[in-house]
Amino acid sequence: MTSTAAATAPTAEPTDEPTVDASTDAAEEFVYLDPGTIIIGSNVRIDLPDAKEFRRSIKERGVLEAVTVYRNDEDQYVCLRGQRRTVEAASVGTPTGLIPARVVAKPEEADRIVDQMVENIHRAGMRETEIVAGVEELTLVGVSAAQIAKRLSVPRPTVNAALAVTKADQSRNRLDSGDLTLAEAAIFAEFEHDPDAVERLERRLRWGHGLDHEAQRLRDEATERAEYAAEVERLRGDGLPVLTAEEAADAEATAVAIEDLRTAEGDPLPVEDWPSVTGAAVILTEEWDYPEPATSTSADGGSDDEPDEDTDEEDPEPVKVFTATWVVTDVEASGLVYGSRTHGSSSDPASGATSDAEDAARAEGEAEAKRQERRTVIANNKAWVSAETVRRDWLAGFLTRKSAPKGAEALICEAVLTGNYTLSKAMDHRHPMLFKLLGIDVPSGYYGAGYEECQKIVTKATTPKGATMTVLAAVLAAWEDSTGKQTWRNPTGWDARVLGALAEWGYEPSDVERLLLGDQNADSDAA
Repeated sequence: MTSTAAATAPTAEPTDEPTVDASTDAAEEFVYLDPGTIIIGSNVRIDLPDAKEFRRSIKERGVLEAVTVYRNDEDQYVCLRGQRRTVEAASVGTPTGLIPARVVAKPEEADRIVDQMVENIHRAGMRETEIVAGVEELTLVGVSAAQIAKRLSVPRPTVNAALAVTKADQSRNRLDSGDLTLAEAAIFAEFEHDPDAVERLERRLRWGHGLDHEAQRLRDEATERAEYAAEVERLRGDGLPVLTAEEAADAEATAVAIEDLRTAEGDPLPVEDWPSVTGAAVILTEEWDYPEPATSTSADGGSDDEPDEDTDEEDPEPVKVFTATWVVTDVEASGLVYGSRTHGSSSDPASGATSDAEDAARAEGEAEAKRQERRTVIANNKAWVSAETVRRDWLAGFLTRKSAPKGAEALICEAVLTGNYTLSKAMDHRHPMLFKLLGIDVPSGYYGAGYEECQKIVTKATTPKGATMTVLAAVLAAWEDSTGKQTWRNPTGWDARVLGALAEWGYEPSDVERLLLGDQNADSDAA
């Protein structure tokens, strides 16, 4: 971004007539010109970067830094330096319709080339630590975050990041020293109060990974702890001796489920007697509940037993629930004994003991395998939810591109010609995920809802590059809409194809997402 971001109109009535600036050489003039009348002359810089924030600032604030022009033989103004400001001002307009211009004599060709190169080669943008300081100063004079973003024409997340860093001394010091970027410093600032979280973030940096996925996991874990604590309080209000998460962790090594214990006579303890056992407590565990698929409705208003074959809806997403388990934290004090897991039938006591031991070991091995599978499912489901948040945020930004990245055409071709189900389903439902990612309210309530919104999206794609990017957005949004907690367990070739393309285009998959790419070592990281 150039050093000029905005400008206001002069206090005097602007005019197209040249006005001599007495403080400068007589050969130079300072004027206000209609940018649409300025001819863009030869320039060594031919690739003008696209920046909607820059255009927005010019439209709202005008051009602050004067462009440099000269008069040609036809007495027309030709731009020497400041072509980007001139082009954008002509495109979007300014508050006064004019831009400031410094008029100089036409230079020699060599001087023109040198000056244009020097202007761009030696230009330095603001350091991120200076952006933080500037945002802080604006807040001190009473400018809100929303107004800062609007008046600077910078993304609101950038302003939010700067504000977060101003409130965290350690993260700000690291930003000032160049140890962190602004985005990284904002994440560290968010968790500066939690040493364990900071260490996890540091580990990601040491491994050369981005922080977005780990930060989202930390946020989701905080939410889970709050939900767990709320459930504990609710059940305690019902009179149950529920352990907190910390108490449950301390008791994990000695706690035994009451249903696995027996009385001294070898009988199971009646459920109604569980609360009176010495050392009895309740431990909450998280489970994923898989709802039954929707069933069809019979003609008499009842529900058929079989799922409706006419619906194209996916199976319902699993939901997290809490399960309460009664345990004793001290078996000896409880007066109960361990129950036998197996029943040997051999008449030979020695043989029976051996058989019982083998059966017990086998049963324990199978039970541990099931517990490990359960732990993996719980961990990876949580990891998928966190990754989904990060991935969709990334996609929302990616879809604002003006042109498609390398390889997009091949992905689009494959999706269209193979009749990929995710795309056909999205087309049938008017691309609901595309609307979400583009920040458009998803229409509903009537047949064909979304048709007009789709038409508006199409009409904005006025160039071949724009049209290609729009179709790519539809393909990616269709795939994203088809993903869920089941995806990491049963990835398809198309899942690998799309996620692989996103990785090539700059997205960093999380550990659980790498399972889609065939990285079987990733599940242990997620777990």
